[in-house]
Amino acid sequence: MMYLTIIVKIVVGMLGVLFFLRISGKTQMAQLTPLDSVNAFVLGALVGGVIYSPDVSAWQLVFSLGVWTCFNMGIRYLLRFKTLRRLIKGDTVMIVRNGQINLKEFKRNGLEMEQFRTLLRENGIFSMMDVDDVRFETNGQLTVSTRNSKSESYLFVNSGSVLDSSLESAGKTEEWLKDNLARQGYPDVSELFCVEWTPGRGFYVAKKNSENGIIGKEENDVCN
Repeated sequence: MMYLTIIVKIVVGMLGVLFFLRISGKTQMAQLTPLDSVNAFVLGALVGGVIYSPDVSAWQLVFSLGVWTCFNMGIRYLLRFKTLRRLIKGDTVMIVRNGQINLKEFKRNGLEMEQFRTLLRENGIFSMMDVDDVRFETNGQLTVSTRNSKSESYLFVNSGSVLDSSLESAGKTEEWLKDNLARQGYPDVSELFCVEWTPGRGFYVAKKNSENGIIGKEENDVCN
């Protein structure tokens, strides 16, 4: 009977985790963010602990997974708000700009040079002489722009919220962004699903109530 109970718990646990991944989205199976890492630790401890605990039933496991899933959905709703998103997920930071290392951000993110060089090599770059800009993503990966690469794009608006860190990386201001969007017929940033900007090419804008993105031609900068 004990072995049958363990088998039932394993099956229930597997189905529960698969359901959780299906509900929370495919990003759970991509590179882990801090929130995803917490999910992995908690789910592993929750399912593993319950399977080998004779005092906890399969129904209690289902209830626990349900509570954790609801809690996660609440957290992901809060991620829509800029301040809470920055607190929970962190910010993408520019650690190299124009080939020069930002030592303050470098140290604040706990990086050391050999570790940094390893990450560069994973991106196919073997010399700092080839590096132009480097962004340290929230999942611990590097996004590298080399001196010979094409123009990099920046995500300025995500689900109606302005991303200050992206504006800072691009050397732009929120005033500049809103002015340019208003001149192209988008006066309310909160109505936009996303805004991507590529230097020399302009804006890619998608509204929340439309399926197709609209490529807007860049106007003259009002803020340098």
